[in-house]
Amino acid sequence: MRKTLIAAAVVAAGAAGYYFLSKQDSQAFHAELAYVPADTVLFSGQFKALDMVSYLATVGITPDYLSGEDLQQGLAVLQQQAPAAGQFALALFEGFINALGSPEQFERETGIANASRSLFYLVGAAPVVRLELANEQAFLSFLDNLGQRSGLSYQDASLNGHSFRRYRPDDAPEGFELLVSTERGWATIALHHHALSDSHRLQSLALEQPAKNLANSGKLENYVKQYQLKTDGLGFLSTEQLALALTTTDGNQLARDLQLTFNGEMPEALQSWQTPACRTDMQMLAQTWPGMVMDSELVTQANGQFHIRSKMLLPTSSKVALEGLQGLQGFIPAALNGKVHSSMFYLALGTEISQLTPSVSKIWAGMTDLSVSCEPLVAVQEQMKAQNPLMMLAMAGMAANGLQGFSVTINGFSLDPATGQPNQADALVTVSADNPQTLAANAIAMAPMLAGIQLPAAGEEISVSEVFPPAAMLGLDLRLKASANHLMLYVGDKAKAQATQLASEKLTKNGIMAVGADYKQFFSALSDAAAMSGQPVPDELKRMMDSNMQLGFGFGIEQHGIVFNTELKTSR
Repeated sequence: MRKTLIAAAVVAAGAAGYYFLSKQDSQAFHAELAYVPADTVLFSGQFKALDMVSYLATVGITPDYLSGEDLQQGLAVLQQQAPAAGQFALALFEGFINALGSPEQFERETGIANASRSLFYLVGAAPVVRLELANEQAFLSFLDNLGQRSGLSYQDASLNGHSFRRYRPDDAPEGFELLVSTERGWATIALHHHALSDSHRLQSLALEQPAKNLANSGKLENYVKQYQLKTDGLGFLSTEQLALALTTTDGNQLARDLQLTFNGEMPEALQSWQTPACRTDMQMLAQTWPGMVMDSELVTQANGQFHIRSKMLLPTSSKVALEGLQGLQGFIPAALNGKVHSSMFYLALGTEISQLTPSVSKIWAGMTDLSVSCEPLVAVQEQMKAQNPLMMLAMAGMAANGLQGFSVTINGFSLDPATGQPNQADALVTVSADNPQTLAANAIAMAPMLAGIQLPAAGEEISVSEVFPPAAMLGLDLRLKASANHLMLYVGDKAKAQATQLASEKLTKNGIMAVGADYKQFFSALSDAAAMSGQPVPDELKRMMDSNMQLGFGFGIEQHGIVFNTELKTSR
């Protein structure tokens, strides 16, 4: 089950890729935004897509993927236990994977364009997925084959002269239906409910345009301008629309759908939010924290190589929150800050310890002292006041005063087949602080095993292998280098060059966390370790070893709020 879900996640990631559009194509695509309601709570649009078959091949997803023994066993169990809707989903998964032999095969067997733009959004409470097609009839035939394999049939239906399919699995919750239509070269798939109106159904099937939609509201354009987003792909989660759905009965389509779902008798837990006080407070909070926006940029797509950058931003208009959040940041080496890196693996943590307590105190006070009268929000505030973390943070600040960052970079290592111990290593550990020598001296005073270390002066380095017996026994030349703001413990030529580069970097508050990995190097090392332990190497690990993928992820605070940056490179 776990392996199937991982594979499905990778396929979904591939389906969310991007490719270059001509001006005419872009205008045609923009017309499809007219079918997305402006009051949607959630939206994701892929405006540029990539060669899906080639991209998935770079991460190990090809028809051969289904031949793995572990995956076959997992699929067999699911096929025995899954209800009709689950059987349909499994057939879809296998059919999709089997069609990935070539772009021509993929389009011929699924009808979906190999370079396909796509949309995901909500019409009220109804989730809608839309895919650009290469051949509408081939797509419908693909669904027919899936239905025959899973035993899930459909009914033909029509509204206002438009034909569509209605799937109603016997084991689905009462009233739920899956609707499928093909129109204007697009496939639209919507999870719906029979109690919703025909107009709602037409909008969910992209057969009727809402009066106010993403094409005429200027919403996406405003996000791009305000938050400096890339336009290869865009998405958002709107707290304004969530607040309306939670605190009103008809403030937007989602609110009206919820009323229908509960037949006008909302559970008590939800009714407590539908008061004038909660409407006022939630509107204020939604204006302060408007939700989430996302973008994506396809930097390179050529000869089976892909380079993608993306950003997810949680913006806020609260100056108090921004000041507090920015105070949480510390120093992360520039080469590691959420970027693709040549190392096997890296992890960096940044926080200015001396500012941790005042920063959290500012954020905590901003939340607990906020003037609200909505009962559920008041209850949350009371719970927060009873669990103040400031004392614990104050102790941490005293123990590591001056610390601003820590990082580990593993460039590579090899194991001795006879002993299973490292016989070669290249790695770097760094500590960044206002005065790293003082910080290290305090740590040495509390750790007798380190008492033999004589800290180098800024600009110097010493060998410390003799202080760490395991390193000396393995013949590793472990060295300690110092600069004005960094202590660097390293072994290996690559790490030495990285330490030299870092030594001249000035301390800046540029992030909270960063992590990255080269999948081929990382999983090959894990495979070697597994083989030496006598354990069989899982198929999943073998496939990761063949994946030429590098990933970098960073988390920090920028001028608009909390930001998550991701960079991905793949190649065949």
